[in-house]
Amino acid sequence: MSAPAPTEPAAPRGTAGTDAAPPGPGAPLGAAQERRRPWLVAAVALAVIAAVLVSVARGLYRDGPLEPDAPTGQGAKAVVQVLGDLGVEVETRRHTADAAEDLRAGGTVLLTAPKRLSGEQLTMLAEAREEGGGRLIVLRPDFVALSYLASGIIPTGALREQTRVEAGAACGDLSHGARVLEVPDAEDALDGPASLYTATDAGASTCFEAEGGALVAESDGVLVLGSPDLLTNDGVGRADNSALALNALSASEELTWYVPSATDPQGTSSPSLVDHLPGWIGPVAAWLVLAAALALIALGRRPGPVVVEPLPVTVRPQELVLGRARLLQQ
Repeated sequence: MSAPAPTEPAAPRGTAGTDAAPPGPGAPLGAAQERRRPWLVAAVALAVIAAVLVSVARGLYRDGPLEPDAPTGQGAKAVVQVLGDLGVEVETRRHTADAAEDLRAGGTVLLTAPKRLSGEQLTMLAEAREEGGGRLIVLRPDFVALSYLASGIIPTGALREQTRVEAGAACGDLSHGARVLEVPDAEDALDGPASLYTATDAGASTCFEAEGGALVAESDGVLVLGSPDLLTNDGVGRADNSALALNALSASEELTWYVPSATDPQGTSSPSLVDHLPGWIGPVAAWLVLAAALALIALGRRPGPVVVEPLPVTVRPQELVLGRARLLQQ
C-alpha cells in the first residue's frame, strides 16, 4: 500500500471564510494620495487667499481718499466727471517728478496730500512752479508745507464743528463764484478739522473768513483750500462747495491730479516709509500671518490617528510556524 500523497497547506482565508485577496496596487496609491492631500488643500487655500488679498488691495487703492476714480464718499469721482464734462482733461500723477514737470510746463497741479511729502519733494514742487509759472492748488497744508510752497500764508486756526462760512465783500475772484462754504465737524472730516489761514505778506489774500482765520487763501500762484472735504463726493454737494471746486480746478484746460504714492522714488527722506504706507497694510499683514499659521497647522497634522500598540509583543510558536509555512507557500 502506497503512502498518501502529501497535502499542500491550505491558503489563508479571510474572516468571512473567503480567500484573502492580496494587496493590489491601489493600496499604496491611496496612501500616497492621502499624504499629498494636505499639501493640495493648503496650496489651494493659499492661492484663494492671495487672489482675495490682491483684489482687496486693488479695491482699496482705487477707493482711497481723494482718488479721482473713487465712487466712495471720500473719493472725488463726482468732481472729476463734471470737470470732464466742462472740457478739462484730468491727468493723475503719483510721483513728485511728474507733477513738477507739469508745473514747469505752466500747468495746474492739485496736491491732495501735502503732509505726506518730504522737504525734498516740496522743494522740487516749489522750484518747478517758480521756473514755469504753473499754478498749484494745495489741500489743507500744514505749517511745514506752507513754508516751502507759500511762505506768505500761515495756519492760524481750525473749524472743529460743522460750520458754514460766507464769502466777504472783499473776496473778489478768490471766492470762485461761491457765496457759502460748508465743512463737516472733525469726526466726519476726511483729514481732521478744516484749517484756517492768515496772510502775512502784502501779496497774499484770503476769503471765507471765520474766527481764527480764512478757509481759502492765495499767494503767488498757490491756492490753499482749508478742507479736502470741499472736493469729496460727500462734501462737494454741500452749500456752494461745488462752485468753488469746479471753478478753481477748471481755470485751465488741463489739470494734474497729484496723489502722493509710497512708490515715489523721491519720497525716501522724512517722513519715513512707514508713514507712506496705506492704512490697509497692517490688517493685510496680520491676515497673512494668520493664514500662514493655519497652513502650517494643516500641514503638520498626521494622515491618521496615532495607533497605540503594547510592546513587547509575545508571538506564540504555532503562529510562527504557520507564518513561515505561508511564506514558503508564496
